[in-house]
Amino acid sequence: MLRRAKQKRQKLRHVLRGLRRMYGDAVPPRTSKGAGLDMLVEAMLSQNTNMRNAERGYRMLRRRFDSWTKVMNAPVSDVQREIAICGLARMRARRLQDLLRRIKSERGALNIDHLAGEPMDAAFEYLMSFHGIGPKTAAFTLLFAFHRPIVPMDNGVLRVLRRLRMVRPKARDLECERTISPLVANGAHYATHVLLFRHARHRCRPKNPKCDDCDLLPLCPHGQRLVRHRPPQDLEVPPKRPMSRRLALYVSAGISKRVEEESMA
Repeated sequence: MLRRAKQKRQKLRHVLRGLRRMYGDAVPPRTSKGAGLDMLVEAMLSQNTNMRNAERGYRMLRRRFDSWTKVMNAPVSDVQREIAICGLARMRARRLQDLLRRIKSERGALNIDHLAGEPMDAAFEYLMSFHGIGPKTAAFTLLFAFHRPIVPMDNGVLRVLRRLRMVRPKARDLECERTISPLVANGAHYATHVLLFRHARHRCRPKNPKCDDCDLLPLCPHGQRLVRHRPPQDLEVPPKRPMSRRLALYVSAGISKRVEEESMA
């Protein structure tokens, strides 16, 4: 088991080295987007929707309500209206208000800043205990708001790690995070997430990945298989005749045969 972990850690170092060659060493500054609760709510709104709609819905919510107390006490329809662009708005609005009420009841204030001093596992389990908060949302909150040593597993990052065989082909986000986060060097979790996220967007796409333009190809069994079984570029497939033309050929052939038989009679 220790030997296997050592091999994975070494492979991950090679992966990160290749990603830096492709995307450079420059990583956006690791700054919190806001308080922990702000980041948690924004991460909640990004579930099952694209980041642009999630960010827009979050901005509309904060323009309408200047405090989380007002969000908590507002009619659910008012909250739903502001986050409608995120989809599933009524469900999201109810879950958000339930989350705020529970935090207020347990902590006496609407903040989760105590997670900065909690042990990593305890902070993760606390966030996961809320209805509607999954491993990805919890990890995003801990990394971006509290700079904790964890690698969030969105669909793109998960796809890259599966293809590299760093995790099982059917591994889900929680299993993948528990496998990868301990392998990352201290202080490198943010850069690891950003580089994997960029790679998923620019080269390791769901369809038609750019394997020929990827420095990770020697490390990627999935990419090697795609390249090995790709048809030659100069192989030309003869165009298919239109159906109408093919039917015309069959009809004309039948007519010619019938005429020939009648002339011989």
